[in-house]
Amino acid sequence: MDLSKRQLLQEALAKAEAHHAYIAVSTPSGTRILLRPDFTCYETYVEGTGADGQLLTLTYEQIASVDVE
Repeated sequence: MDLSKRQLLQEALAKAEAHHAYIAVSTPSGTRILLRPDFTCYETYVEGTGADGQLLTLTYEQIASVDVE
């Protein structure tokens, strides 16, 4: 598990819940994915619901940065 990325997700989760916002995950290629604050961190990936209601699975390698939107 990538603890630094998990920590970024946890910090964003606290902000997102406080402001009823989405978590914005940027990938190394520049794609921005909006994630609802209902995700679960597993050993090698994160699973949650996207802004459009679709189930998303992201490996830690796919997460370049995390923010709140």
